[in-house]
Amino acid sequence: MGFSLWHLFKAGLLMCNAFLILNRRRFLAKYGLDDMNSQHANASNNPLIQQAAGLLHAVQYLRVPVIAANILTIVFEVLIGG
Repeated sequence: MGFSLWHLFKAGLLMCNAFLILNRRRFLAKYGLDDMNSQHANASNNPLIQQAAGLLHAVQYLRVPVIAANILTIVFEVLIGG
């Protein structure tokens, strides 16, 4: 088992799936980051935390492409076993 682009693709797909299953409202509400508009008003927040919250908001737009990538990955794994 070697290190290849296919394995990197599957790892990235797993990370996208992990971000997509998080309920961002409930997860980010603990830190007061569930509303993106109110984040800009409070400049004392850590920029790294703000970027992570922005990533969780932005990844929601990738739902349909990730579902398609999941289907293609499953078909490829079943047919070729790669």
